[in-house]
Amino acid sequence: MRALFMACALLTGGSVRGQGDILTEDVTRFWEAFDALAGAKDHADSVGIIRERYLEAGSEGLQRFRKVRDLDPERYVEAIAAAPAFWRSVRANTLNAGAHAEAIRHVLDRYEEQVPGFKRPKVCFAIGRLSTGGTVSRGWILIGAEIVCADSTTDVHELNAWLRAVLRPTSQELAFVAHEAVHTRQRKGPRLVWGYLTHRLLLMSHLEGTADLVAREVAGITINEAVHAYGRAHEAELWAEFREQMHGNDISGWLYQGPRSTDRPADLGYFMGERIAARYYASEPDKRRALRVLLRGGAARKVLRKGGYAGP
Repeated sequence: MRALFMACALLTGGSVRGQGDILTEDVTRFWEAFDALAGAKDHADSVGIIRERYLEAGSEGLQRFRKVRDLDPERYVEAIAAAPAFWRSVRANTLNAGAHAEAIRHVLDRYEEQVPGFKRPKVCFAIGRLSTGGTVSRGWILIGAEIVCADSTTDVHELNAWLRAVLRPTSQELAFVAHEAVHTRQRKGPRLVWGYLTHRLLLMSHLEGTADLVAREVAGITINEAVHAYGRAHEAELWAEFREQMHGNDISGWLYQGPRSTDRPADLGYFMGERIAARYYASEPDKRRALRVLLRGGAARKVLRKGGYAGP
């Protein structure tokens, strides 16, 4: 059920424009709560501070973030205690998230110009609990600033290997917004549910891979440089493995593994989905029509069949 929820969440979009289209107030609010932890009497008091001063006091965007990513105050306290050097080192970068607002608007402008039917969402930067860089809710892109704003100055020695790989030497704000913006445009419907029930791995890889492809084609950026570098170097063997599994419902070896993937990068389903989508996109002379097809949540099998991807 978690994967079905994620599939539906990926495809939830809407249109919101005007003042306050890029919100960073929750980042400031988090650090105010963080500072208040120094006066906490005990663990329960710390949990209460995060809950009351940050989560419950947050913007509409943060409330949406809480619902789609289970932002529990207990987990925040655990994450802060486990990596104090990380949190101290990433603070200044997160508080500077608003500095990229105009560049983000420019990316969204390009989507409005080039992606059929794109409706401009709001963007909310908040502090998560080191569990997600970005997601979407109806009319919103929700960004975990502690992940996307990290850079080479961030102390990562307390983090697990997966998080160390996810965090990059430079800010990923634009790349995450570009990726999540595609998810706000992807269409849901009965075919998506059918795909979830019958060929979940191909469906979910299509959703994520298409987001990577469109972000690269329209905005020229991707959130998955390391995944794609590994994928290109091992494409033939990955395709042989993926081909045998893609019409099944087990996504555990390809998507959302996080630190559970120890022998190769996590999320290689993004790469396989992008390769399949890219072959279809290249084969279609009418690129706007191709984008419309790619953005249909239930079009995974059609894209594979018509594009003819069969490995490198």
